Formats: sequence, structure tokens, C-alpha cells
Amino acid sequence: MTFSLKPRFHLIALLGVSQLLVSAPSAYAATDAQQRALYTKAKAAFNKGDSVLADRLTQQLGDYPLVPYLTVRQIKRDISRLDDQSVKQFVVANRATPFGDDVQIARLNNLKSQQNWTAYLTAFEDYPLSKSKYQCDKAYATLATGKIQEAMTLADSMWVVGYSQDSACDPLFAEWMKKGHPTSDQGKARFWNAVSSKNFSIAKYAEKFITDTADKQDAALFWKVQNDLSLIEDKSLLHDNKPEHGIILAYAVRELARKDIHAAADVWIRDRHRLAVTPEKQHALNDYFGKRYAKGFRSNAKQVLAKLDPDFKEGELTEWRIRLELADKDWKGALGLITLLPDDMRSSDRWRYWRETLKARLDSNYTPDYSQVVKERSFYGFLASELSNDPFRMNHRPANITEEQKARILGLPAMQRMRELLSFGLEYNARVEWNALVKQLDESDKHAAAHIAYDWGWYDQAIRGAALVKAWDDLDIRFPKPHLPLFAELATARNINRTWAIAIARQESAYHQTARSRVGARGLMQLMPATARETAKKYDIDYKHPDELFQLRTNVELGTAYLSQMLERFDGNTVYATAAYNAGPHRVKRWLEQRGDLPLDAWIETIPFDETRKYVQNVLTYRVIYDVLSSNPSRLLNDKETASLALSSLNLKKGPLETKVPSTQIQ
Repeated sequence: MTFSLKPRFHLIALLGVSQLLVSAPSAYAATDAQQRALYTKAKAAFNKGDSVLADRLTQQLGDYPLVPYLTVRQIKRDISRLDDQSVKQFVVANRATPFGDDVQIARLNNLKSQQNWTAYLTAFEDYPLSKSKYQCDKAYATLATGKIQEAMTLADSMWVVGYSQDSACDPLFAEWMKKGHPTSDQGKARFWNAVSSKNFSIAKYAEKFITDTADKQDAALFWKVQNDLSLIEDKSLLHDNKPEHGIILAYAVRELARKDIHAAADVWIRDRHRLAVTPEKQHALNDYFGKRYAKGFRSNAKQVLAKLDPDFKEGELTEWRIRLELADKDWKGALGLITLLPDDMRSSDRWRYWRETLKARLDSNYTPDYSQVVKERSFYGFLASELSNDPFRMNHRPANITEEQKARILGLPAMQRMRELLSFGLEYNARVEWNALVKQLDESDKHAAAHIAYDWGWYDQAIRGAALVKAWDDLDIRFPKPHLPLFAELATARNINRTWAIAIARQESAYHQTARSRVGARGLMQLMPATARETAKKYDIDYKHPDELFQLRTNVELGTAYLSQMLERFDGNTVYATAAYNAGPHRVKRWLEQRGDLPLDAWIETIPFDETRKYVQNVLTYRVIYDVLSSNPSRLLNDKETASLALSSLNLKKGPLETKVPSTQIQ
């Protein structure tokens, strides 16, 4: 249903519109192409402000799935002339859709502009909004309707936060201040909250309201330490009976660490238990200092980590203590530390692999027992399988989803809207719809929705959908195989393994062709514009503008060329080339200079970047999975790479490793 309004018309049957949003549409009155063309014209009419044409076209669209987006524009346009009860019906009926918030915001803003605070509170109770602006307006509405004490209590909690509230809070705070606020204690609370959040302008402002002498001295001490961080090296400066001094310590050691990590760590280890530091902050700073030392492979890293975590309570720090022993080739020390890991970490395939590998490394008569590790579809499972000449386990479990279930999910209005949004290339909007819908579905229906996304070729969303329901063994949608001819053509042209390039794309973007990272990497294989430009020049590839990286062929052509360049630079070693694709060749070169004499599996384990270590392991694993799923001969590592593993000598005793040719039965 669509509508147009005369100036004094106040009531409209919006319930019919809301039913349009929450009920399944009937068959389209026209072809998809005709409906899409009409929808495009209607949007253009709204954009031009031609209400008559926009409303007429919206009406012509009937129950086309995207009509709700036009209906919302009608409501927002005419909100000041609509009956609020009708708007309420719409909002409540569409709570689970992306439209609910949009219309509720317009509704609340309209009631605020009318100063109709009683109706505002009622509307807010119908459909609360969490953004601070609307929380502020709600608190002011509480004040304006005579609930003064309740409003003042709300203002108390809203003012002491460590950040600046929305300007909508200003009228409330003005009335609050007329009643003698903030108190000295409130000024103190906001000061330290702001310091903890590093909002120092807010801290300066809050300090003006502190009148207690001791509290003023503590605030002044913070500024003094901030100005000269070395002051905290004096143990007498901070006192254990002052919670605020724990905040000063936590701030100061983190800042001092930027300039002098050793001095900062010494102070932290000395004072962390003496002063009042919360357990959460203690854990965070132990983790920060421990990983700074470990990942930098500093000469005294082992000693510092032993002081930070003498009782082995921090599992991730214990893992890094193991890696430090591996980096020093202290196999016995590493093996001993594995036994001190928390149970869940110790039983992981990572540390089971290393426990057996290190035992065999230390005792040439010991045969490693990888029988549990080889059952895993993982990097360590495949590594153990490679060493044992065992078949790679895929552990594939097809989804138990019927065509009837998929048809039911496909008939949901939200799924219909997603399909249409994707046809317009509006992937962000489709994802908003997806996120709203899955909150309403059970696990089985979420899984079915992921399969529908796969059927549509929306592969990255299918992969995310499988992860959402932890369907790790549903390889059908977790490892799609789009663009195989293109990868085969371009990888072959650069003399690199096709499934290696496919695995890179799967790890980089999950086949999201228009993906763009926070740092600016673009497209299927996530190339940085500068890298693309240099690669294009080196290989004489036609490339002029960063936006061309969103073009499928251009992206894959440049990505495979860059992979080829990395493989050549690192003498055909796929592990090093993969790490370089993620972290940059200059970093891999440095890591090889520092630890290149390590066995290859130990080198991978000691990659200092968590992201790159996981990246390398995932890409190698995905390559095997794609080979097995395509019934191609599969190896995790080539002969030269395998020979450089920690148990290479044992491999030679067992004979050469076989290239695994998968059977038709996926294991």
C-alpha cells in the first residue's frame, strides 16, 4: 500500500504497510527486469523530491520485495503529518527488520521537535534505542514530564562517563547543574574514567569540579607523571591504599614502554601486585609486556616472561615461552613447557604435534604417535599425515538441509529483499538484511540460509553463515570453487600452483570481489594499490586505477603475478612466499636472517605476527583441501620443504613421502 497526504491528514492505515514488510510477497506482477527498472525510477523520483511521481510508482510496484524501502521513505517524508499510533504499529511490527530503527528514529525526532515529551517516553518504551543521543532525549523527557528525581539519577550516571556525551544531553545537564551537580566525588569519578579512556580533555574539564584536597593532589600527580613518565621508577611515588594510583601505574607503564620497554617492564613487575590494579588490567598488561618481549625475541625474553607469569597461569604467554625455546632449538625445554599448558591448549592438535615431534627429535628410537593428530582437518593434522604417509582427512559432513526447508527460507521477505539488493549490487544493504534475519532463525534455518547464499554465488556470506552455526565440516559451502578456469589460466601463465592461488583468495577475501580492508587492500586477492602498481609495471599488465582491483580478471592477474614474484624471490619456497604475500617480503627476509636456520615447522611456529602465522597455516591447509575436493594429487609441502622439517631425518628413515592421490571417497 502506498499513500499521499493532504496537509491536515493525520491518520493512515500503516498497518497494511507493515504487513507488507513482514509477510511473504506473492508472485510478481511483472518480470524481474521490469520491476527493477520501475524501482529505479521510483528511487530517482524520491531523490528529486517529486512526491507525486514517487508515490505513484511505489503503488505500481505492488508487492515487489524492495517496496518497503520506498515505504520507509514515504513515512520519513510525511512523519510530521502521520498519526503516531499508526507509526507505532509499523515500528513494532518491523522490530526485527532493518526498517524498525530507521522509522523509530524519525518518530522520536518528530516527537522531540513537537516537544511532546509524554508521547516521546511512550514511544521510547515501545522501541528503545541504545544510541546516546536518544538516551539523552529520554532522560530529558523524563525531566520535562515532572519525574525530576528519576531524571537527576539518569544524569548522574550519564555525566560521569569518560567520554563526551551527545550534545542532546546538554539541556539535561544544564538543569542537573542548577541543582548543585556535579559534586566533588562525581568530578573525581569522571576524571579517572576519562584518564582510563585517554580522553584527557574530558579529564581536564572534570578536574575543575574536584574540591577535595586529597583528590586534587591525586589528579595533579597524574598530570605530573604524564609529563615525566620516568617518575614512576621511584617506588615511593605511588601508594597501595590509593586505587587511583593503580590507574596511574597502568597508564604510565604502557606509555613508558613506547620509549623504554625495559624500564616499564621492571616497574610493572615490581608494582603490579603492590598497587590496586584490577585483575582485568593486570591480565592485559601481563599479556602486553610478555608478547612485546617474546615477539621481539629479546635476549632476556625468557626471564621477563618467567617473572610476569611464574605460575604458568597465562596460557598464551606459556605458548610464547615454548616458541622462544623452539627459536633457541632447546627441544627439551620446549617439551617441558608443553606439559605446563592449560588442559585445553595442551590437547590441541598444535601442541600434540609438537609434543610428539620433540620427543622424536630428542630420542632417535622414539616413533612419534600422531594417531590422534592425523584425524584433524588442520595444518598440524595435515603435517602429521604428511610425515606419517597417512591420507588427509577431510571429515566432510554434508548439511542435513532439505529442498523444502530451503524453499521456506527463500520465501521469507528478508531473503527476497536480499536477492533483489544483490541484483542491484547493494551488497552492504543485503548484509544488513542478513544480520537482522539470522537473529530470528534457529540454527538449522541459519544453515539453510547460508546454503541459499551459496546458491546465489554470494560465497563470502555463505562462508560466514557456515561459521555462524559452527558448521566447520560442511565443506560444500565453506570451500566454494568459483572462477576455476580463470585461476587455472592465470596461475599457469605465471608457472605457479593453481590451488595455491585459490587458497590465497579464499583466505584473503572469502571470494568477496569488492572487499576492501581497513588498510586499503582491495578485491578478491586483497592487493594494495602500491603493490598492484609495481607488479603491473614489472609484468606489463594493463592497470591504471586502484578501483580496477575490484575487477575480477585484473585482480587475479595481478595477484598471481605477485605470488610468482614472491615464489621466485624465496627460491621456490611456498611457505616463505605465502608469508611474504601477507606480511611483506622485507619482514620475511628479516625473520629468515634471524631464524632461518630453524626447521621449517619451527620457523612457521615462531612467526612473530599471529595473523601471518595463522595465514600461512590456513593457506597451506586450504590448498590441500581444494586439491582433495577436486580429486587432484595433494601435498602440504614439496620435497625440499618437507626435508627441512624438524623430523626430516626420521622421514628419510621411513622412505620418501608419497604424493597423495585421493580416492573418490572423501575421508
